[in-house]
Amino acid sequence: MDDPPWVTELACDPQEATEVGPTVVTYTASPDAVEAELLDDGVVIATAPAGEPFVFPVIGSATNNPGSLLTVRVRDLGGQTAEASIFQPSVVGPPGEEIWKTIEQNDGEQSMGAGVAQLDGLALSAGVVLENLQVFGILRRFDKAGKWFGVPGAWSKPHTTWTGIETLKPASLGPSALAVDPDGFIVLAGTAIMLGEPRMYVARFTADGALVWELLHNPGTEARGVGVTLDGTIYVTGAILTGKMPEKWDMATWVYGPDKTAHGVDVFREELLDPTNTFSERGRGVAVLQDGRVAVVGTRQVGDPNDPNVPFSRGVVLIYDSLTIRVGEWSSAGTLAPHDALLAVVATDDGLAACGYVQEELDQKTQLVVRWFDDALQEQAPRVEATTYASTCNAVGFTREGRTIVGGSLVEANLGANAWIFAVEDGASPLIQYLKLDGPTQGNDHVTALACDYACAWTGSLQVGNQFQWITGMFRG
Repeated sequence: MDDPPWVTELACDPQEATEVGPTVVTYTASPDAVEAELLDDGVVIATAPAGEPFVFPVIGSATNNPGSLLTVRVRDLGGQTAEASIFQPSVVGPPGEEIWKTIEQNDGEQSMGAGVAQLDGLALSAGVVLENLQVFGILRRFDKAGKWFGVPGAWSKPHTTWTGIETLKPASLGPSALAVDPDGFIVLAGTAIMLGEPRMYVARFTADGALVWELLHNPGTEARGVGVTLDGTIYVTGAILTGKMPEKWDMATWVYGPDKTAHGVDVFREELLDPTNTFSERGRGVAVLQDGRVAVVGTRQVGDPNDPNVPFSRGVVLIYDSLTIRVGEWSSAGTLAPHDALLAVVATDDGLAACGYVQEELDQKTQLVVRWFDDALQEQAPRVEATTYASTCNAVGFTREGRTIVGGSLVEANLGANAWIFAVEDGASPLIQYLKLDGPTQGNDHVTALACDYACAWTGSLQVGNQFQWITGMFRG
């Protein structure tokens, strides 16, 4: 007789889904079971060797509320099966619902968030705190309730405590971007100001904020964006100063190994259109695409035939295949408006999304723009938000459910800008508003960075009077 297999001790962690994220399904199977399946309401969604835990993704209220009947079915070599089921209740909120928001009201004389990332579902934010005429670069890790002080696992560290570069301790450091590699190491990129000169700065930390290594580049360099590939290779984009009075910059992308090995730099400028290097190009954001290639976005200038002293601004996208080998390039033709820029980028399921602004004249209002590209860098239908007053996109994210999340600022009633976050799917889909935040003194409030998975982390600043306050938050993506 070949007894049938059995399965028992089914359990979900967490027992109840209170937020978007993974549920770990564990069970005990008989020794003769060789294969297992996970079923969601009777539909097979995963298979694995018998005994291995399953991960069930809680992705949203419409899919998972009020809960899911999860079944584990095991099979032996003879094809006999056995199964057991468990119901996991779910109270997941709708997309856009706030999880927490923290406004740092007593954070030095002024403070601003600039970069954001997620590590094990917790928010990391980098920014600056101004105190006694020094700008301190700050790296923070928040807990699940949005606290970074006085709670286990959360912390806040100024650059003066982590840097081993003595000349950097009394100088000012402005972090601009964060990334987390597959092994949980944190990478920070920014710009230090030393003796009046900008210098690109990159640092790598452990998950608990211990410095692994840091580097300070030559004077006349800056870092704006950072991304890390699956093997830990670090891409930093920014610019190299090529002229002063007026300032001129060349867009630059540096590549480093996880052990700090320098793999070179790629410098981009319009050599054919700008042989005398009259105009500027600057990198702003980095995204690692699904196929492992790296996208870098930024801005470039082209000459105005009628007035070469007032160049046009254009958005640019560069694609890298291996280290500094550039394999793709896209530049705006100015068809949406005479001036445009790309300030942020994120990988999507089939390419990338980038955002920034378009502008009719340099002294007129900006209008928020989102552009989508496939994996061959072919642009899809773009999206321009025709707002009454100025609007700009500074940050873009992409959720597991396929929504593009846009963050920036929106001016209403011709007053100060409001921090603005919304979701769209493409150039024509309805806009779903998530956040519109106006400070108590109607100052200029901004979202500067987004990092999305199931949930989205964001950071920025809120103006109160003449001072800025650091904001960080999490919401259901």
